[in-house]
Amino acid sequence: MGETPLWRCPRCGQRFVARNMPHSCDVRSVDEHFAAAAAPLRAAFDALVAAAREHGDVTLNATKSRITLQVHGRFAAVERPRRDHLDAHLVLTRPIRSARFRRVEYVPPYYYVHKFRLCGPQDVDTELKAWLAEAYQMGRRRHVTDPAWPTQRQPPDWVAVPREVAAAPARGDDPSKVR
Repeated sequence: MGETPLWRCPRCGQRFVARNMPHSCDVRSVDEHFAAAAAPLRAAFDALVAAAREHGDVTLNATKSRITLQVHGRFAAVERPRRDHLDAHLVLTRPIRSARFRRVEYVPPYYYVHKFRLCGPQDVDTELKAWLAEAYQMGRRRHVTDPAWPTQRQPPDWVAVPREVAAAPARGDDPSKVR
């Protein structure tokens, strides 16, 4: 099965899996992002990108507020550097409960945004690399092409669920179909 071509925003040139997806056209360079950041934060970012690239090509999309990692779909991101850490996330099709994740958010129909912090390159360890490898496969859209790929449509009670999704059953709607 061939991949659907990515849509390119005519204004900023970023590529997306669907036309007119919400995004910032305020494109920046990775170096601009880290210009005033502490050296361990840039090293943490570089370690994260290197770990992702162990699985294949990765496109970096740097805008004013974040840098996303993309294969076909976007599978991870790092927010603008803070004083002593980077807020980051990766996207999986199943929730993982770990003390390393500050929050896990459900995005219908079966995506889970896992939020975590990086303080230095040592934080990109074996455990994080394994989750990143899974997220990379999600970015390759393996969850769409492989019927055996694990997806979980019903989030457990410890996962953050948007209000409109949580209210869906009372309206008689399927929460996994709320957009």
